[in-house]
Amino acid sequence: MRELGFNLVKLWAVWNWIEPIPGQFDFSELDRLVALAKKHGLRVVINLIPEGAPYWTYGGDDDLYLTADGQPVSYGGPANIPSAGWPGRCMDDPEFSQLVSTFIETTARHFADNPVVMAFDVWNEPHLEPMYDYRSNMLCYCKHSRAAFVAWLREKYGTLDALCDAWYRKYTDWSQVEPPPRFGTWADMLDWRRFWLENLTRWLERRVCACRRGAPDTLVQTHVAYSGILGNRLVGGLANELGDEFLLAKQVDLFGLSSFPKWLMGDEHYYRHLLHNEMVSQAAQGRPFYQVELQGGAGKPGLLGGEVPTAADIRIWNYNTVVAGGKGSMYWQYAPEPSGIESPGFGLTGFQGENTPRSLSAKACAEKLNLLVLDKAVKVSATNAVYVSRDTDLLCFASERREEMYAGCVSGIFKAAYERSIPIRFLHQDQFDTLFSSGIKVLYLPMPLVLSPEETDAFERFVCEGGTLISEACPGLYRKDGLLNQSDESLKRLFHVEHVEVQGLKDWGEVEISLQSGKRLTGRFYRQLVRVADDVTVLGRFADSEPAVAECRRGAGRAVWIGSYPSYHFEHTGDSATGDFLRELLDSTGYTALSRLEVRLESLPSAGIAVAPVVRLLETDKEYVLAMVNHCPVSAEVSTEFAQGDVFADISLPALEGDVLVVQKK
Repeated sequence: MRELGFNLVKLWAVWNWIEPIPGQFDFSELDRLVALAKKHGLRVVINLIPEGAPYWTYGGDDDLYLTADGQPVSYGGPANIPSAGWPGRCMDDPEFSQLVSTFIETTARHFADNPVVMAFDVWNEPHLEPMYDYRSNMLCYCKHSRAAFVAWLREKYGTLDALCDAWYRKYTDWSQVEPPPRFGTWADMLDWRRFWLENLTRWLERRVCACRRGAPDTLVQTHVAYSGILGNRLVGGLANELGDEFLLAKQVDLFGLSSFPKWLMGDEHYYRHLLHNEMVSQAAQGRPFYQVELQGGAGKPGLLGGEVPTAADIRIWNYNTVVAGGKGSMYWQYAPEPSGIESPGFGLTGFQGENTPRSLSAKACAEKLNLLVLDKAVKVSATNAVYVSRDTDLLCFASERREEMYAGCVSGIFKAAYERSIPIRFLHQDQFDTLFSSGIKVLYLPMPLVLSPEETDAFERFVCEGGTLISEACPGLYRKDGLLNQSDESLKRLFHVEHVEVQGLKDWGEVEISLQSGKRLTGRFYRQLVRVADDVTVLGRFADSEPAVAECRRGAGRAVWIGSYPSYHFEHTGDSATGDFLRELLDSTGYTALSRLEVRLESLPSAGIAVAPVVRLLETDKEYVLAMVNHCPVSAEVSTEFAQGDVFADISLPALEGDVLVVQKK
């Protein structure tokens, strides 16, 4: 590993392997591995795995995770824990939670004074643990989680009458309150999902506190399996698997991401891997983040594995993390797995540990990218942003698991920018108060079904102060609690149009919009009919002449409303006319520090899989860093001019290659 230029190794500390007898901890194997790492000049991250619970913790089916239909989740061996004990018991069980905390604290204390140990990863891919195996069900309905949910509701609503008003129920005692067992009404399901997102944040906080008690001077990290908003294949996952990167990152010193692009992300894995890095980078909010698990070899969709990554794949994935501001990549895993259903997958090296084209590609990346300037550099805020709403995502889930619709819209506008190398970023609703300090000029609201009064206030000010706000259909149609917002406040205040009706399209298909310019675009799912005020300019119409795109000039800025969901249409078709319309709304340069950014391809890629060169700007106190990666099979020319004057950069970027260029600030 050291000969390949690696400097960090992650080791698993599985609870049932370390404490097979209550109170008797055996760290001998981990001690040997840490000593080997020290001998060869490697630092260590220890990943704490209480999900592989000792069998002495099993106290009967009444204490197990419980599905919505009453199925207890028994201890067993999942793909990544051959020693079994998975998934353990629910952390809402106070007794089990204390045992987990003791394991984490004891392990952390054992290695606390070892300088080789850089960090403890206290939760491997935090989510409601059994959900990856029970995606079509819901968890957890055990007695402990039910009690915790009722306690959460009592704190939120204060009185039973207030809960009854919110849920439209006639409870007469708190003992009658149950979590929703199925999809039906929205208010109870929205509370059930919000409870779990907050609950998992509390679970992570317990782990972090236990680790800090054991090793107060060692960094603490966690890493998500993917962006919950997006899902590996852009089908979402926030409300189903319950991993919210924007809540989880707040608890730790370091944050990370797992990615198995060729296995789990489909043919567009170059783009989708970049997308996940960009979202998790935004969630990290200034904390160092890195690729904690990156696919090293064949994944495991079948008996003997799937497609093996190429040397170019490894290179592209590394640069995807770099352009998103990441601080490194760690591979899952170095050698082929010898045991369990993941065998013989995932190895970066060959069957006998020999080098492969992909391990040598990893070596080249390590040699080129272990730069002090990249360690110090932070992302420069792009002037284009896609707004991300937890509230809208949860509403889509409450409507019988429709997160895929929202994820497709979020990706669609990002992809439109990506395909023309226009820099763009995410702005999450938790961070909307940073809108005025972030340099954002153009803010796009994909499927913004839920907007709070505070968000509406901020967006109105943003427009009046010179920003461009673009919204798809039905902004703020619903309140956060899932109730139809009949005041229509967001639509009226921001765009000076008034809601009339939402009309579903046949087979949830397409609707064409004709623009005044003579061009067209296409929306999906619905069209929103509105009445426009006198100060509104209609820029496009549906076939029956109803307004479909409208612009309202406000102060120094403008607000544009689109009466359907063109971003989703573009995500799934790559329709050039729709893509051109979306791109024309954006700031093509993408950074205030740049006065010009041009990217030219040797030849345009053929239609099909979305690939494009990516250019992002990082900075230190003294330098700008142009970070670039070319996803295309043809070379590209990147030409930039910095706003500080007399600083130009013309870079030739070979096919399937990345590069970084350091420019001194004046």
